[in-house]
Amino acid sequence: MWEMELRLCYAMLSKNQKKAADILLEDPDAARTMTVRELAGRAGVGQATILRMLQAAGYEGWSAFQREVWREKGQQERELPEAAAREPALGGKKSPAKREHRKYEAVFQIIRDDLTMISDMAKHLDLGQLEEVVKVIKKAKIIDVYGTDNSANAAAELSGRMLHLGLTSRNYSDLFFQKVSAGHLGKRDVAIGFSISGETQAVIDSLAAAKQAGAVTVAVTGDQVSGLAQIADYIFITPTIHFSEISRWISSRISQMAFVDALCGAIMVSDPDRFDQMLIQSTKEFEQDMHRKDA
Repeated sequence: MWEMELRLCYAMLSKNQKKAADILLEDPDAARTMTVRELAGRAGVGQATILRMLQAAGYEGWSAFQREVWREKGQQERELPEAAAREPALGGKKSPAKREHRKYEAVFQIIRDDLTMISDMAKHLDLGQLEEVVKVIKKAKIIDVYGTDNSANAAAELSGRMLHLGLTSRNYSDLFFQKVSAGHLGKRDVAIGFSISGETQAVIDSLAAAKQAGAVTVAVTGDQVSGLAQIADYIFITPTIHFSEISRWISSRISQMAFVDALCGAIMVSDPDRFDQMLIQSTKEFEQDMHRKDA
């Protein structure tokens, strides 16, 4: 988990701190064998830089970090022989209970994939770019959000949350209306397109129409050199990692949803008074609506 913790705080690290973090992430053995002085020398930074990096990840210092690294390594090594011991002898048969247990191992692999994708999304998150997009969104007259298939969920979620924050957002399940809406945007508007592959033609067409109309365009995709990314003013990477066809189908949108959380969180912290008040108003309207239905 130490690798995940480094990735999650990666966007907040300074340039020099990232140099040290990159060494640890690219060569995990270094985290166990090097001293803080050796890591600082290899990264070409000061030891204080290393310690600030570890503090950002939640560690008190190098010793506390290495203890966690060795603890996780020992746990992994213990799990391997235990797993082997649970396997039946060659030529033997698995009991029904063991077969049932093994069948659900894919469930835990999906969870591991999800955590890895979220940590990788955080590692690639450009906070400077995120801040710029938040400024544009706050001033926008209309915010269109496009997505289809698995990406439709993230697009609808973002649009709905923006409405709760008092921002004028639209999301269409009909792909034709998506493109028509995009064509009517203007310079004060924003268009956000979601596509894991970055090659979903309906989303590309909508974002291209929005760009041609003069709107600011944002791509949320797993591929930085995709067709969608090439027409966007801002690009945010949401990686997709899977080790089976099951997790490919289920987990492809998890990094997109994590990005939705990050973007909405950034909007809220940019002006807490304004957006806290908007959420209070949204809650009141929801409660009043529920009261009318009960009556």
